[in-house]
Amino acid sequence: MIGMQYKITLPNDYDMDIIRDRVTKNGNKTDGFDQLLFKAYLIADYSNKKQYAPLYVWKNNEGMNKFIFEGFYDNIINSFGWQNINIGVPYLLDVKENIIEAKYLLEIENEFSNKVKVVAPKLTYPNEECLGKVIIYNPDKWKYVEFYFYKDMPKRNGESIYQILHMSV
Repeated sequence: MIGMQYKITLPNDYDMDIIRDRVTKNGNKTDGFDQLLFKAYLIADYSNKKQYAPLYVWKNNEGMNKFIFEGFYDNIINSFGWQNINIGVPYLLDVKENIIEAKYLLEIENEFSNKVKVVAPKLTYPNEECLGKVIIYNPDKWKYVEFYFYKDMPKRNGESIYQILHMSV
Protein backbone atom coordinates (compact mmCIF):
# COMPACT_ATOMS: atom_id res chain seq x y z
CA MET A 1 0.00 0.00 0.00
CA ILE A 2 1.01 3.60 -0.58
CA GLY A 3 -0.28 6.81 0.99
CA MET A 4 -0.27 9.95 -1.14
CA GLN A 5 -1.25 13.55 -0.43
CA TYR A 6 -0.65 16.96 -1.93
CA LYS A 7 -1.58 20.12 -0.08
CA ILE A 8 -2.53 23.14 -2.15
CA THR A 9 -2.40 26.25 0.00
CA LEU A 10 -4.68 28.96 -1.35
CA PRO A 11 -4.85 32.71 -0.62
CA ASN A 12 -6.88 33.68 2.47
CA ASP A 13 -9.43 35.46 0.27
CA TYR A 14 -9.88 32.44 -2.04
CA ASP A 15 -13.52 31.43 -2.57
CA MET A 16 -13.57 27.81 -1.37
CA ASP A 17 -16.90 27.29 -3.13
CA ILE A 18 -14.78 26.89 -6.26
CA ILE A 19 -13.24 23.75 -4.72
CA ARG A 20 -16.60 22.56 -3.38
CA ASP A 21 -18.13 22.88 -6.88
CA ARG A 22 -15.13 21.15 -8.44
CA VAL A 23 -15.49 18.17 -6.09
CA THR A 24 -19.28 18.06 -6.53
CA LYS A 25 -18.84 17.88 -10.32
CA ASN A 26 -15.77 15.63 -10.46
CA GLY A 27 -15.37 13.76 -7.16
CA ASN A 28 -17.17 10.69 -8.41
CA LYS A 29 -14.56 10.27 -11.18
CA THR A 30 -12.27 8.52 -8.69
CA ASP A 31 -15.04 6.26 -7.33
CA GLY A 32 -13.83 2.75 -8.17
CA PHE A 33 -10.49 4.05 -9.56
CA ASP A 34 -8.08 1.22 -10.33
CA GLN A 35 -6.21 0.08 -7.18
CA LEU A 36 -7.52 2.98 -5.05
CA LEU A 37 -8.46 1.86 -1.55
CA PHE A 38 -9.89 5.30 -0.82
CA LYS A 39 -9.53 9.01 -1.57
CA ALA A 40 -10.71 11.71 0.82
CA TYR A 41 -11.32 15.10 -0.80
CA LEU A 42 -10.22 17.42 2.00
CA ILE A 43 -10.47 21.17 2.46
CA ALA A 44 -9.54 23.54 5.26
CA ASP A 45 -11.64 26.69 5.16
CA TYR A 46 -10.65 28.98 8.01
CA SER A 47 -9.94 32.71 8.01
CA ASN A 48 -6.22 31.98 8.35
CA LYS A 49 -6.00 28.74 6.35
CA LYS A 50 -7.42 27.84 2.95
CA GLN A 51 -6.23 24.51 1.66
CA TYR A 52 -7.21 21.73 -0.70
CA ALA A 53 -5.45 18.55 0.46
CA PRO A 54 -6.77 15.27 -1.00
CA LEU A 55 -5.55 12.10 0.73
CA TYR A 56 -5.18 8.84 -1.19
CA VAL A 57 -4.43 5.32 -0.03
CA TRP A 58 -3.48 3.06 -2.92
CA LYS A 59 -3.51 -0.74 -2.81
CA ASN A 60 -0.28 -0.71 -4.85
CA ASN A 61 1.83 1.49 -7.11
CA GLU A 62 -0.01 0.56 -10.33
CA GLY A 63 -3.08 2.68 -9.58
CA MET A 64 -0.96 5.58 -8.34
CA ASN A 65 1.21 5.43 -11.46
CA LYS A 66 -1.89 5.46 -13.65
CA PHE A 67 -3.26 8.48 -11.78
CA ILE A 68 -0.01 10.46 -11.98
CA PHE A 69 1.21 9.54 -15.48
CA GLU A 70 -1.94 8.92 -17.52
CA GLY A 71 -3.43 12.41 -17.41
CA PHE A 72 -5.53 12.41 -14.24
CA TYR A 73 -3.03 14.43 -12.17
CA ASP A 74 -2.71 16.90 -15.07
CA ASN A 75 -6.04 18.38 -13.92
CA ILE A 76 -4.32 19.49 -10.70
CA ILE A 77 -1.31 20.90 -12.58
CA ASN A 78 -3.56 22.78 -15.01
CA SER A 79 -5.69 24.25 -12.21
CA PHE A 80 -3.14 24.88 -9.44
CA GLY A 81 0.33 24.46 -10.92
CA TRP A 82 2.98 21.90 -10.12
CA GLN A 83 2.50 20.41 -6.63
CA ASN A 84 4.80 18.26 -4.53
CA ILE A 85 3.20 14.95 -3.70
CA ASN A 86 3.90 13.57 -0.25
CA ILE A 87 4.32 9.80 -0.39
CA GLY A 88 4.38 7.43 2.56
CA VAL A 89 3.89 3.89 3.72
CA PRO A 90 0.73 3.03 5.65
CA TYR A 91 1.73 1.72 9.07
CA LEU A 92 -1.79 1.45 10.48
CA LEU A 93 -4.99 1.17 8.51
CA ASP A 94 -8.07 0.73 10.69
CA VAL A 95 -11.13 1.85 8.73
CA LYS A 96 -14.71 0.79 9.21
CA GLU A 97 -17.13 0.00 6.38
CA ASN A 98 -19.00 3.24 7.04
CA ILE A 99 -15.92 5.43 6.50
CA ILE A 100 -17.76 6.99 3.55
CA GLU A 101 -20.03 8.65 6.14
CA ALA A 102 -17.06 10.62 7.52
CA LYS A 103 -17.41 14.39 7.12
CA TYR A 104 -14.26 15.52 8.99
CA LEU A 105 -10.66 14.47 9.23
CA LEU A 106 -8.29 15.33 12.05
CA GLU A 107 -4.60 15.31 11.06
CA ILE A 108 -1.63 15.16 13.43
CA GLU A 109 1.88 15.53 12.01
CA ASN A 110 4.75 13.95 13.95
CA GLU A 111 8.49 13.42 13.71
CA PHE A 112 10.35 10.32 14.82
CA SER A 113 12.63 11.10 17.73
CA ASN A 114 16.38 10.88 17.20
CA LYS A 115 17.15 7.94 19.42
CA VAL A 116 19.41 4.96 19.07
CA LYS A 117 16.38 2.73 18.43
CA VAL A 118 13.58 3.47 15.98
CA VAL A 119 10.22 3.27 17.76
CA ALA A 120 7.08 2.52 15.76
CA PRO A 121 4.53 5.33 15.42
CA LYS A 122 1.65 5.35 17.89
CA LEU A 123 -1.81 6.86 17.89
CA THR A 124 -1.83 9.97 20.05
CA TYR A 125 -5.52 10.73 19.77
CA PRO A 126 -7.36 7.41 20.09
CA ASN A 127 -11.09 7.92 20.06
CA GLU A 128 -13.89 5.39 19.70
CA GLU A 129 -16.12 7.88 17.86
CA CYS A 130 -13.92 7.89 14.77
CA LEU A 131 -14.79 5.85 11.69
CA GLY A 132 -11.19 5.24 10.74
CA LYS A 133 -7.60 5.67 11.86
CA VAL A 134 -4.63 5.74 9.50
CA ILE A 135 -0.93 6.30 10.15
CA ILE A 136 1.33 6.96 7.17
CA TYR A 137 5.08 7.30 7.62
CA ASN A 138 7.94 8.48 5.45
CA PRO A 139 11.39 7.17 6.43
CA ASP A 140 13.02 9.55 3.94
CA LYS A 141 11.94 12.49 6.11
CA TRP A 142 11.47 10.50 9.35
CA LYS A 143 7.98 11.88 9.78
CA TYR A 144 4.57 10.32 10.16
CA VAL A 145 1.01 11.57 10.04
CA GLU A 146 -2.02 10.33 11.94
CA PHE A 147 -5.41 10.68 10.27
CA TYR A 148 -8.72 10.26 12.13
CA PHE A 149 -12.06 10.19 10.29
CA TYR A 150 -15.23 11.49 11.97
CA LYS A 151 -18.90 11.89 11.18
CA ASP A 152 -19.19 14.93 13.49
CA MET A 153 -16.70 17.77 13.99
CA PRO A 154 -14.05 16.61 16.50
CA LYS A 155 -12.59 18.87 19.16
CA ARG A 156 -9.49 20.68 18.03
CA ASN A 157 -6.40 21.03 20.19
CA GLY A 158 -4.15 22.71 17.65
CA GLU A 159 -4.35 19.87 15.14
CA SER A 160 -5.48 20.42 11.57
CA ILE A 161 -9.12 19.63 10.87
CA TYR A 162 -10.36 19.21 7.34
CA GLN A 163 -13.86 18.94 5.96
CA ILE A 164 -14.35 15.86 3.79
CA LEU A 165 -16.26 16.86 0.67
CA HIS A 166 -16.35 13.37 -0.88
CA MET A 167 -14.96 9.89 -0.21
CA SER A 168 -14.08 7.67 -3.15
CA VAL A 169 -13.73 3.98 -2.37
